[in-house]
Amino acid sequence: MNHDEVNPLALKPLLSEQLLIDALPTILGDIPATRSVVISPGRAQLADRLLESGASTMATAWYLDLYVADKTSRFVSEAVDVVCSSDLPEEEFDFVGMPVLKRSESELTRDLLQQGHQRLREGGVLATSVDNGKDQWLHEQMQGMFDKVSCDRQKNGCVYWGRKTKPLKKVKDFSCQFAFRDEERLIEMYSRPGVFSHRRLDNGARQLTLVAEVGPSDTVLDMGCGAGAVALACAFRTTGTVYAIDSHARAVECTQRGAELNGLTNVRAILNAQGALDLPEPVDLVLANPPYYGDDAISKHFVDTAIEVLRPAGALLVVTKQPRWYLDYFGDLLVDVLAFESSRYHVVCGRKI
Repeated sequence: MNHDEVNPLALKPLLSEQLLIDALPTILGDIPATRSVVISPGRAQLADRLLESGASTMATAWYLDLYVADKTSRFVSEAVDVVCSSDLPEEEFDFVGMPVLKRSESELTRDLLQQGHQRLREGGVLATSVDNGKDQWLHEQMQGMFDKVSCDRQKNGCVYWGRKTKPLKKVKDFSCQFAFRDEERLIEMYSRPGVFSHRRLDNGARQLTLVAEVGPSDTVLDMGCGAGAVALACAFRTTGTVYAIDSHARAVECTQRGAELNGLTNVRAILNAQGALDLPEPVDLVLANPPYYGDDAISKHFVDTAIEVLRPAGALLVVTKQPRWYLDYFGDLLVDVLAFESSRYHVVCGRKI
C-alpha cells in the first residue's frame, strides 16, 4: 500500500460506488478494459476492484480536489494512479466509471459525463450510478450521449452504461466569464463547475474585498481562493505579490485565468492541501474564506497556516458565519482581535504577535 496498510476494499464504499462495483461483471462481461479511469465521490474502491478482478490492467482514480486525492492515495493500492487535475487526463480510455451522489452538483456532473465520453475510445464503455432508485435525470443525461443505454434499476439506486459508437455531435462549454465592480474598477472573473460559487461572486468573498486594507506594496495571501475574486481585487491594489491558495485544481486554474483576463502579473495561484506553504517571503496580510460548514480542524488549519506565514504585526482577516470559534481560537495567538458584522457575515481579524 502507499502509506497505511489498509485494504481499500475493506473500507465501505459509498452506496453509488458499491452499486457500480456490483454491476461490473454485467457491464464489462469478458471484455477487458485495458485502461480505465474512475471519477469517484469517495475513495475510488472501484479502481481497485477493476484491477483485482482483472477487468482492467491500468486504472486511474481522478479527483478535482488535492486533499481528497491525497487521502485516497493512502488507501488504494500502488497500482492505482491517483491524479488531481482540473480536467480528466488527456488519454484514451476503454472504461470510464463515474459513481454520482444524488446531492451532486448537476452542472459538474454533466461536465464530467461529457469529458468521460470524450476520453473514451470508440467502443469503450462509460458507466455511471446514483444512490437514488427513482432517478430519471442521470438516465436522461446518458441517453443524450449514447445510442443505447442499459439500466440496472434497484430500490436504493440505479446503474447506467453505454458504449461509445461516435463522437458527441455538440460539446458544451460549461465555463463562465462574469465581472464584478470593486471600487472604481470592473474585475473580470472566470469560473468552472466544481469551483465554489460558480457563475457568481460569493458574498463572503465580497465582504473581504470591501473591508480589506491593502497597502500599496503589501504581500497578500488569499486562502481558499475559489475562482480568485479576493486575490484579483487585492492584486489591483498592491505592487506586491498576491498568493492564492486552494486545494481545488479548478479553483487554481480559474484564479490564474482571471489574472490573465485582467492583465495582472503579480498573482501566483498555488494548488496546496498540506498546509505547509514554502513562500519566498513573509506575508503582510492574509485573507481567508474557509468553508462555512466545515469542521473545526479545517478552521484551525487555516488559522495556523496564516500565522506561520505572516510577518510580525501582519494581519489576518477571516470571513465566517460562526465568529465565536475564531474569537476563542485566536486567543493568545493574535493581538488586536475583534469581530464585526458585514452584511450577513462576520469578519474576525487580528495581528500576529
